[in-house]
Order: sequence, then structure tokens, then C-alpha cells
Amino acid sequence: MLFFACNTNDGNVIPDFRFTTLDGELITQESLKGEATVVCVWATWCGDCIREIPELNNLVEKYKDNKAVNFIALSDEDEATVSKSLKRFPFNFQHVVNAKAYSDQLKTGLTKHFPQVLVIDKDLKVVYDVTENKDKIFGVLDGHIQEILKK
Repeated sequence: MLFFACNTNDGNVIPDFRFTTLDGELITQESLKGEATVVCVWATWCGDCIREIPELNNLVEKYKDNKAVNFIALSDEDEATVSKSLKRFPFNFQHVVNAKAYSDQLKTGLTKHFPQVLVIDKDLKVVYDVTENKDKIFGVLDGHIQEILKK
């Protein structure tokens, strides 16, 4: 049985942002326009988040040579906490820390749930948004990425 808590972000344009990743790369909406983007809002203490990392890393591996697909992880936590966790649980997304103000804009209920995974299309619209996923997510995300790339 699949359990995906779909959210009301679907169809909305993502809020404005300007992030610097842990690697020092600047990411803005303009830099993502015309591309497919997977955003994962996660926490280092979240068991479901850690459980999803291998599948998410497999997705990154599949698209590693495709410059039109982006993978961004947002954490409310600080750099030291996230960096320590990444040593234990390598997560191959571009990481943005201290992102609470932005990730709060993405939540769709009264409380924030982790993990939250969004797929954003070439026009910066959310085409898929799920929280508290309890099943394999690779195929679902891959399908959305493929659809975006066809357009």
C-alpha cells in the first residue's frame, strides 16, 4: 500500500529565494528556471529522512550527467550539525543550512513534517509535493523528472 501525504503546494510557483550551499555555490530561482529540480526538506534527527537518503542518492546518480536536473536539500539546522550528519549518512544533494524561514514557507499544514520532497518544473511550479512518505520514492520522483524533461 502506498502512503503519500500530498500537499497543497502542487501548481504553486516556489517562493523567491537566494541560497548559498555548503559548497559555496549560489542558487536562485533564475538559476533553476528551465530545469527540473528536486527539493528535500529534511532534518538530521529524522529517521524517515535518513531512510530515504539511499533512494535519493540513486536518483542523483542516475542524473549525474544531466545538467538540467538539480537536487537541493534544505535543513533548518546549522552547518556543524548537518556536516557532522553528512559524514555518517552521505547525502548527495546540494545542501542549504539554516533554511527554516524558507522551509516554513513550503509547509502546508499547521506543523512542519519531515521529510518533505518537492519536484519543481521548468517554470518553477511545484508539480509534486509529499510529506511523511512511507514507501519507495525513487520511481515516483524519476517519473516526474522524466515528464519535465520531455517538455
